[in-house]
Amino acid sequence: MRKSLKKSMSVLLATSVLASPIVMLPHAAYALEIEDVSADDTDTDEETEYTIEFTIEKALSSGDDIIVTFPSGYDVKKLKTRDVTLEDDDDDEIDIDDVRVSGRKVTIELGEKISKNTTLILTIDGVTNPDKKGDYKISVQTSNEKSVSETISIGKSSSKSSGSSRFDVSLGKNTAGDTTSVSLGKFNLSSKLVKGKYIYVTMPSRDMLPKEIDRSDVKVNGERAQKVTLSGSSTIRIEVPSGADGDKTLKLDFSSSAGIVNPSSSGKSYTYEIEYDNKTYRSETFEIKESSSSSSSSNFDVSLSDKSAGARTSYTFDLDLSSKLYANTDIQVEFPSIEMVPPVISSYNVTVNGEQVSNISVSGNRVSFRTPSGFSSSNSLTIKFSQDAYLINPRTAGTYEMIIKVDGKTYRSKKFDVGGSSAVTPVQVDNSTATIALTRATASTPAGLQVGIKGLGVPLAKGRDFVEIVMPAGFRVPAYIAPNTVTVNGMAANYVGVRGQNLIVYPSQDIPARTAVQVNVTEAASIVNPATTGVYSISVFTSEEQGLLFARPINIVALNGVSFKANVASYTKGGKTFALTAAPYTVNGHTLMPASFYKDGLGLSTTWNNSTARIVSGNTTMQFKVGSNIATVNGQNITLPVAVQLKNNIPVIPLRFVMDRTGYNIIYVNGNYTVYK
Repeated sequence: MRKSLKKSMSVLLATSVLASPIVMLPHAAYALEIEDVSADDTDTDEETEYTIEFTIEKALSSGDDIIVTFPSGYDVKKLKTRDVTLEDDDDDEIDIDDVRVSGRKVTIELGEKISKNTTLILTIDGVTNPDKKGDYKISVQTSNEKSVSETISIGKSSSKSSGSSRFDVSLGKNTAGDTTSVSLGKFNLSSKLVKGKYIYVTMPSRDMLPKEIDRSDVKVNGERAQKVTLSGSSTIRIEVPSGADGDKTLKLDFSSSAGIVNPSSSGKSYTYEIEYDNKTYRSETFEIKESSSSSSSSNFDVSLSDKSAGARTSYTFDLDLSSKLYANTDIQVEFPSIEMVPPVISSYNVTVNGEQVSNISVSGNRVSFRTPSGFSSSNSLTIKFSQDAYLINPRTAGTYEMIIKVDGKTYRSKKFDVGGSSAVTPVQVDNSTATIALTRATASTPAGLQVGIKGLGVPLAKGRDFVEIVMPAGFRVPAYIAPNTVTVNGMAANYVGVRGQNLIVYPSQDIPARTAVQVNVTEAASIVNPATTGVYSISVFTSEEQGLLFARPINIVALNGVSFKANVASYTKGGKTFALTAAPYTVNGHTLMPASFYKDGLGLSTTWNNSTARIVSGNTTMQFKVGSNIATVNGQNITLPVAVQLKNNIPVIPLRFVMDRTGYNIIYVNGNYTVYK
């Protein structure tokens, strides 16, 4: 029973109830309806794939089941989830959580909700037909609707047998890879066409079909198809329209706007196959000519709002497509170089035929996105990246081209020119004393980063230009860094992007040439030091200057290093934090540490009281007195840079003096210390 017939019966029933005395009517036992059951191969004892189309009237939830039962004589192998697919009639795939087989019963557990009155297309691979010819009933039920069945004939009319005569193929274009119109037939059928039944057309080779075909582009005996869907990458399913009902012959016409593409290989013989009512018909063989190019024959135009080298600009591309473009179609735009593309582009700044794109992402010099849902199908395409997408022209004047892929088809642009640079001539600056430092130098430790640029050769415009910090391999850089974890000259960054290992920092203020720039990345940004100790080089660039600004070596030490901060009464060792009796502090530029740090933090033999302290490391013995700037080292008096003091009832001793005599090194960055051997 078709949906249109069900609807008519519902109206008739409602009319009858209004016109008659009220009576109790029994509820229908089920409402599930099987539209069609077909197999790729209907020969006996053949393993094949089954396709079952059915409509549910009651909604299903995630965790509910669809159960398909094959009759006696069938054999169903142990199936995996990948052997079963489920789609709705809009070709949207529905998640399946699990597939279970018990004898000839296949239970499919759903992974998402399905609305009522949805038509579903279920395919099951790995089903072996009975070894005897006959008619067999295959049943379907759901968690909410009872079982119904549909008959399929096995062995009576093999899908491998052809009609008595082959049908003709007429192509609008016969060049490999060309988009073409296709006419198949006219030829006699073994059974009459019936409205609502399906005709299956199998392509000569895979990947000849677009993502979808509009029914207005397909005619059955001159009548527009009732419905057209694609099954996989090589089969079209066409529902017979009412105007062709009862016809004993068949002719199929596909317009060029359907988007069918000739096979990509020339010099071979090809055939089309048409299946109707479990009977397969084959076309006469045909050949196609060699193509001169695998890309679109017509190159597209590129328009720039500013053609100057290195300029920030909008980009517009106008393409004539070889097939129609539909909603949710994948598009990829490849720019000439990675430097032209920011690490992130907002979908608000990219449109296709005036509509905002969806699912946008950036990978190197490639920008990928999809046409939005509800997009109007078209054979022409205008892609626009606005000025706010922050695309930058190549920095060298010359001739360039773009590559755009639409639904897997490649199009190349016409050559376009980028002229003389609009960039400002750099002023001379000296960054020989520029600095790069980490807040923590221990391996596998989250660390902040401080970059001190002594001066810019070219000004940076807020929100447009950027500082690029190249972190070497080994550092773990997160895919996203919040702008509030990075400051430029004390102000939160306008935006922070991540491009592989590189940080792209956009300042939120204009920075003139010759101005010093301090970029601070806090530990909250979650950059993690390499796990392997050694010296690493961090480099700094800006978007407006050619070449490297400067690079500095960074020493990563073993995780057993000890870290602490000035004026904080704790230290970190082995990833754990321990309390100190007194916080470290400085006197005349010299750091004083409580005696307990040398014992607990560094493991040195240390004793103390309110007036003296003694530290022993190997053959070196150091003795200190509170209030004195004279220490005794192995019996010899040595002057300290500052006197030992008493804080919180514990002696505090100059750090550098002890480290120099025990073989320790010190790394200091903006109040953050790391002590290590």
